[in-house]
Amino acid sequence: MKDMDLVYAIYQYGSFSKAAEELFIGQSSLSMAIQRIENELGMPLFERKHHPIRLTAAGKAYIEYYHRVKPAEENMLAYIRDLNGLNTGTLTIGGTHYLLSYILQNAICRFAKAYPNMELRIVEAQSSAFRDLLVDCRIDLALMCQVDDPGLQSIGHAFYDDLLLAVPKDYVTEYQLSNNYLTDEDIRQVKFTAYDHYFQTEHIEKLTFLQLTEGNNLHIRSEKIFQQLEHRPARIIPIQQFATAYHLASAGLGCTLTSCHLIQGMKKDHLVFYTLPSSLMRRDFHFVTRKDAYISKAVQEFCRQFSEWEP
Repeated sequence: MKDMDLVYAIYQYGSFSKAAEELFIGQSSLSMAIQRIENELGMPLFERKHHPIRLTAAGKAYIEYYHRVKPAEENMLAYIRDLNGLNTGTLTIGGTHYLLSYILQNAICRFAKAYPNMELRIVEAQSSAFRDLLVDCRIDLALMCQVDDPGLQSIGHAFYDDLLLAVPKDYVTEYQLSNNYLTDEDIRQVKFTAYDHYFQTEHIEKLTFLQLTEGNNLHIRSEKIFQQLEHRPARIIPIQQFATAYHLASAGLGCTLTSCHLIQGMKKDHLVFYTLPSSLMRRDFHFVTRKDAYISKAVQEFCRQFSEWEP
């Protein structure tokens, strides 16, 4: 499979130089390896004059076969490694910056300490990338709140993520907002009922809203919430990271959707919080793998540890 992985890397990254960089090998060595493979096949796999590089008809057939063979190889390796318990093998976990920094970090550290002989790999990406990362066998496990792809499967509930509208405290007076807001201390103590702290939806049209960029689950979710409530913010500023939007909201740039987990992890005195009357304000995260994946002992143990220790 090593040769197939080299070919796939060039296809994936669109160039020999980028593939060599990602694989930590010299570009000349990669070029020689591909030339050897093409000589054995008797035809080229890539149209090298195009940028990004293109597959030939033979290259397309090669990649199509790779997608059939690679999952079977990964399942075989995981099954054989399981014969030695959790003393060998790898576990590759995918997560967004938010999940890795505020949700998964303790579970990852506990697993690494409990099983020092396991090779633990972490892949940080936008939520929209997880589908391809799982199907292409580049990660073993991801936490996702939407599992509606036929190539993926949920292997269990992970946690609930309750969202709130974070509003700069000065906005309450400036826009004559309701005083039924929550403070970060209220959220830390979990002493509130959602409907007692609803934001008056007609005021949404007065707000500057910090919205996560396309490719992030919260971009799609916020758009659906605005549609449900039949109000849109006066101004939208795109932000790439969940935590960045939270920090900028605290600095007074605008409002944003944030998570109770994030609020509990970072005190922000300049923000107040409201709930919105939408079921989309709760995200249900699941442990997700490939549909045809062999569920290794490492994956099972990580999920067990997370579920046992995390809220």
